[in-house]
Amino acid sequence: MSFDQLVEAHHQLGMSNAVELALQRMGSKLRPYVTEKPAMGEAVPASDLLGEVKARRLAARRRSNIENPVPRERRWLVRRDPIGTGQYLDDVDKFNSAMDPQSEIVQAHSNATGRALDDLILGMDEDGNLGEGGILGSAVSGKRLSSVSQLPSEFKTVHGGAGLTIAKLRKARKKLGLDENDLAMFTPVCAITTTQHDDLLGIVESASANLNMLEQPQIVDGKVTRLMGFEFVEHNGLYKTGSTRSCPVWLKNNIVLGVWQDIRTRAWNDSSKSQTPYFEIDFVMDCTRKQDKGVHIIEATEA
Repeated sequence: MSFDQLVEAHHQLGMSNAVELALQRMGSKLRPYVTEKPAMGEAVPASDLLGEVKARRLAARRRSNIENPVPRERRWLVRRDPIGTGQYLDDVDKFNSAMDPQSEIVQAHSNATGRALDDLILGMDEDGNLGEGGILGSAVSGKRLSSVSQLPSEFKTVHGGAGLTIAKLRKARKKLGLDENDLAMFTPVCAITTTQHDDLLGIVESASANLNMLEQPQIVDGKVTRLMGFEFVEHNGLYKTGSTRSCPVWLKNNIVLGVWQDIRTRAWNDSSKSQTPYFEIDFVMDCTRKQDKGVHIIEATEA
């Protein structure tokens, strides 16, 4: 027997509010650390990159003007297909639970939405592979959006058979500084997994050997959020190849999230399924690096 509860406006509002509350607790972990930009149309510019020019010695009695144009390249945010999740609410318990932020249905779909948005920000697909856009993926540029470029290897610290170390953090910060990033204005953000967080606790423990460890907040709380000028955000879905984890470091002003449609919750009666109520969460966004030099990848070996 089909469940034919009519989806009314107050039901839709209740489901939307439930998802919004759930997303506050279990939504995207990386979204607060990127710059958002409203978007319309098929594509919007993320940045105009200006190259370097050098002044040249000129002939004393030249008869023509010097032509030394600044090279430029435009990077784009491209409208992608929607990303979403949903299910049929084919009994009264499921229908009512979709309006409860504490319910398993709302929490499961909110978790899935948050992870999907984090994957998009990182430049990964739902299978964990790198794709277009994001911090790690390829960037789209050119007048006709015809150029696709990967992050150059110069912006990467290889794993060297070790986890997250002081030396790797120093190298990443030094590279960001040498590339003329304003580290006084913007704090570098480093995404890590639980394994790299344990590496950080080991670093703090070693540094506290000559101090009272019980007075060190990181040891007491078991949580490292800032160290050596980095702000750390823990996310276990970072890109991984074999036993090598890629931990991205970036500046908030350098990663742009284009928002065509923010996270939206809808519900309706599906006429093709005997008017069974259907519940859906989706969004339309894209993400890219404004420029490569505002990103650094620290590789860390995991056991």
